Amino acid sequence: MRHALYVSTNGEPVGSLGFEPREDRYDFRYEDGWLARRDAFPLSPHIGLDGAAPRTGTLARFIGNLLPEGRALDVASIVYQISKDNIYGLIRMLGKEPVGALSFLAAGEDVPPLPHASQVNPQVDPQAGTQAGTQTSTQTSGQGRRIVGEEELTERIRDRDTIPFPVWDKRVRLSIAGYQDKLQVLVEGSQLSLVDGSPLSSTHILKPESRNPGTPFMVANEHFCMTLAARMGLPAAPVAIRRIPEPILLIERFDRVVAHEAGNPERVAAVRRLHVIDGCQALDLPVSFKYERNFGNTTDVRTIREGASFEKLFALTPYFVTPAAARMFLTRWAVFQLLIGNSDAHGKNLSFFMQRGGLVPAPLYDLVSVNAYGEMVEQEMAMGYGDAFHLGEVTPFELACFAQRTGVQPRYLARELVRMAQAARSLAPELARSALYVGEERGLLQTVSGFIVEQAERLSKMAPEVPKIDRKLL
Repeated sequence: MRHALYVSTNGEPVGSLGFEPREDRYDFRYEDGWLARRDAFPLSPHIGLDGAAPRTGTLARFIGNLLPEGRALDVASIVYQISKDNIYGLIRMLGKEPVGALSFLAAGEDVPPLPHASQVNPQVDPQAGTQAGTQTSTQTSGQGRRIVGEEELTERIRDRDTIPFPVWDKRVRLSIAGYQDKLQVLVEGSQLSLVDGSPLSSTHILKPESRNPGTPFMVANEHFCMTLAARMGLPAAPVAIRRIPEPILLIERFDRVVAHEAGNPERVAAVRRLHVIDGCQALDLPVSFKYERNFGNTTDVRTIREGASFEKLFALTPYFVTPAAARMFLTRWAVFQLLIGNSDAHGKNLSFFMQRGGLVPAPLYDLVSVNAYGEMVEQEMAMGYGDAFHLGEVTPFELACFAQRTGVQPRYLARELVRMAQAARSLAPELARSALYVGEERGLLQTVSGFIVEQAERLSKMAPEVPKIDRKLL
């Protein structure tokens, strides 16, 4: 028996997703009305608007990458009594507000369209992320908000071992990929709310402190690295620490455009969702391929590198709206991971706006100094620089290999290494002393800052040697 979900964006029909369970086969058809729109976009570069059938498995891989991972996926499977392998069943239950602009709705479900452009006019570049607009009507006032008070949030954070954090009001409230505990929330001043869809949607991702004793002060760590990236001129999602008193990290969503009620800048009238896909979706890879060594690093399989890699990401050039700008962005993203010691920068920690004309890099997120936790966390890098998968293995030769495999000019890479190293060395120590961080957080960030300074000096010394490497040796 064939099943179907209706796919919409901001209340407007996009197409229908079909599924034949016995054959484990998916199909997708765009609505004629969607194809006729000037602002229509494809689901991904591999599910085109031209109507051509995607490659076998592409639709399953695309949907699978929308689902949460780890404990959140376990929780969803248990709550809804759906196998973790049943991605159609899971997206049916969790697909109302995944990352990006799409909603997956069963027959009979409906998401009201956003107010007409004459009512909501954010006047922002769709690549700019969440910004304020105005609306002349207050028709959404009070609708769909399930307020989360600080006392309740504190209790839920402390009781995560008893009640899984994604479950609120006996429902799974998480449909975002990743392993960390997180929650999608609407932020209006100091008020946090859970919302269910158009015209209101989540505007931020909330992350509580990690429960892992081996990775303390993750909130401060991520806030520091994200803030450092922004101060260095890299596009990064805005972040804030809120203490309730437990520290929580609020990450402003770049796949949302917010319109506020006229005369009340803290009251949201509507939220327009923007379509973004992650690196695995852009590469048409399953979530299990988010690491370059997709089978692990044991001796018998460590040379198998079929997962997401710098080489594959740079090979997306034909799909980029502005190839030169996108390649510069990817180069700087790669260098920044070396500077902060983020070994977990994998294929799902990078996203792109999906527009009719192609891909545009989205702001950075999930930037953490994994190096700060030493042997408590895996230090092998998710993607290799040349053949180096550990920071200590990165040499001018491996950086030259990185340049050759990605098509980056060695002299340009050398300049970026020096420029970014100088900026990081200048900015990190001062940021680590910020009054935003308290207690033992400050000790961890001093460690992170000290590592960044050392790594910056090391990369600065390597940089001049990179262009000197004979390409015939690579």
